[in-house]
This record gives sequence, C-alpha cells and structure tokens, in this order.
Amino acid sequence: MVRHRASRPRRRLVSAVAALVAVVVVPLAPISASAEDTVSNPLTVNWATWLPTFIGPFDSASSDDCLAGKDNCAKKTINEMGKRLDSLIESCDHNAVFSLAYLRITQGYEWIRNTTDADGSPHYDDRAWMNYVVETFARAYIWAFDEWRAGNPDVPLAWQLAFDDAATRKLTGNGDLLAGINAHINHDLAFVMAASGLIRPDGTSGKPDYDKVNELLLRLTGPLAAELAARFDPGMDDGEESIADPASFQLIVGWRERAWRNAEDLASASSNEERELIAQRIEYDAATEGALLVESNSYLPPLTTTTSRDNYCAAHKNDQPPVKYPFGVK
Repeated sequence: MVRHRASRPRRRLVSAVAALVAVVVVPLAPISASAEDTVSNPLTVNWATWLPTFIGPFDSASSDDCLAGKDNCAKKTINEMGKRLDSLIESCDHNAVFSLAYLRITQGYEWIRNTTDADGSPHYDDRAWMNYVVETFARAYIWAFDEWRAGNPDVPLAWQLAFDDAATRKLTGNGDLLAGINAHINHDLAFVMAASGLIRPDGTSGKPDYDKVNELLLRLTGPLAAELAARFDPGMDDGEESIADPASFQLIVGWRERAWRNAEDLASASSNEERELIAQRIEYDAATEGALLVESNSYLPPLTTTTSRDNYCAAHKNDQPPVKYPFGVK
C-alpha cells in the first residue's frame, strides 16, 4: 500500500514471519533524508506519496465526489465491494468472510451517517470528512486485494498472510475474519488517518468522529457474527471465538486506538526519515499480530479440517441473515 516498501518475494509460512519479526529489535537501516525532506508541520506532508496513486487528498471543493466527501461515494464503494464478494461467495472462497464483514460495516456506515443523536444533532460532526475517510480506508483494502490477486509482491505482509491463508483454507472462519481485520486496522488505518488529516480545518480533532465508529461496530457485531455463522461457518457464532464476544470486540477497539496513535506519530514526524521508521514499525507490528492469529486459529489436520465448513457453506452460502441489521439488507 505504501510507496516506501521495496519488492520482496511472497512469504507464506508463519515460521518465516516469526523469524522476520524476531529481528525487529535490531535497528532498521535508515532511509537517507535530504534537508528539504524535513518538515515542521504535518499539514505540509505530501501524503499522496505515501498512499496508492489513485488516492488523493481530501478536498471538499473537488469535482471528484469521493475526494470531496460526498454522500453518494459510499454507494459506489458498496456496489464495488458487492461485485467482488459475489464471486467469492459463489466458490465459498474463505476470503468471503472478511469481504462480507467489510461490506456490512460499510453499509452500516451509510445508514448511521444519515441518523441523528439523541439531542437531534448529526451523528458525525464532520460528515464530508468521514465520507472521505471511509472511502479512503475501503480503497486500501480493495487495492490490497486486487494487487494480491494479481500477484504483486509489494502487498503488505499482514495482508499477504490474511489473503494467502484464506485462499489455502488454512484458518477457521474466525481466524479468517480476525486476520483481515488485523491487516486493515493495524496496518492500513494509521496511514489512511494520517493522510486524511487528524486535525480539522477549524483546529478541532477528528478523534470524536473516529471514535464513534466503535459505536457502529458494537451495533453490528451481533448480526454480523450470526450471518457469517449461518452462511459460511457455524463455529463463527460460538462464545469467546465470536467477534460478538465482549473480549473480541474490545480487542478491535484497542487496535483502532493504536492505529490513531500511530497516525499521530506519522503526522508529527520531524522528517521523512523518521516517518519511514515509524512506517516500518507499523508494518512489522501488523505482521507480528497476523502471525500470532495464524498460530492460534489454524486447522490442525487430521484432527480438525475445513471439510465440514466447506460443505456447510455450499449448502447455505445464499441464506438470508438470521438476525436483522439496523439497516436493510437486499
């Protein structure tokens, strides 16, 4: 996702990841920085160079609806997600687990964005900015998935683990889900938030709107766990293994808080050299977390295999959600 990573061979084995992260304590080789690289104001950082080239900066006056944060951008993104999801569901590809979850969360955002709080005020203080953030964040996932499918070795390692292990049917349903959430939050989110602007033009922080996403996630975890279990893997709605379990939900909330703090570090770095080192730390941390998830959520043939799950999916993949979402599902 980020421009600074050099090409590398695909690394599929968790043992390779463990060896990689074990040497993180060794000082990383610094990237040379010239005098003009140094910045004193995070607003002067050219974040477009730290994101895929198709992502531009937030500009409420832009003619591009997504860069301007217009409401209709979410619908376009939802439609694009749906097209990718359809093919994954048809083949019971394990990547469908995260894909469906992300689609539902984006649909949930579109719904809650249009609501008001108990005091009658809009749910989000800066609706246009949130529209932009949600779109940019979605683009990070779509880019990673499309590039992984095309064989691009520069896909972030946390995503390589998540996509590879889903494609090879190595992980349980909850493992597939958490591996995707880890890559998207612990890797992508810090870069997206730093590029989106943590401080609004009026000098206020975007953190209150950012934190309100946790409220949305809390409202969706129950229906989402039920749907994933009903369509893909019955084990996804079981106790502590379910994302609807309070401990699992708090893990995700903690990851989102860490992502914001990492974004602050990126935005406040005094030079591109320092920002580069922070970026490398973020990538290694996400890879470490992904490796741990793989270790604890893999099938153990012949004791446990994916056979019953895949047979179940073949019979139930097109079932309707058993628990109603607060928004309509078509």
